[in-house]
Amino acid sequence: MILFLKAHHGAMAAGWTPPTQAQAEAGNYLKPRIRWNGLEIAIENPAGSTRSGQDRSGNRWSITMAHPYGYVVGSMGVDGDPVDVYVGPDASAPMVYVIHQRRVGDWVVYDEDKCMIGFGSEDEARHAFLQHYTDPRFLGPITAMPVDEFVAKVRATRERPAMIKAVIR
Repeated sequence: MILFLKAHHGAMAAGWTPPTQAQAEAGNYLKPRIRWNGLEIAIENPAGSTRSGQDRSGNRWSITMAHPYGYVVGSMGVDGDPVDVYVGPDASAPMVYVIHQRRVGDWVVYDEDKCMIGFGSEDEARHAFLQHYTDPRFLGPITAMPVDEFVAKVRATRERPAMIKAVIR
């Protein structure tokens, strides 16, 4: 079950007001919060909102979010930022799919993890990820793991940032 803790000007509804450019860059704007399996997730971009920017070559890009995107509050990924998540439609999905995203311009190099929670299959998670990128080369290897293992690993990142990998049994 997903529980909304705070609303940001109706952020999860059509009336959401996006942050200014300065607020987005600083990250200092109110974000709706949801609880998922004991973790608190801050939603930076609700479904239907638009993310845009400029790549290193100066080309503008824009993506309409098909799924909510945010991060696990109080976590720390290997990139030094909180663990990133896309939130799918099935809060009770038993698996999490961690996409080890590739680095733009150097497509064979690992960049960061994007965790796909609430998706019913690896194919659904892959499709959802690709909906949010203008270049399919961002898609790297995918690690599937049970929700409880993912939650434990994310909680452990508070002490020691790490790439989230499955334990081979």
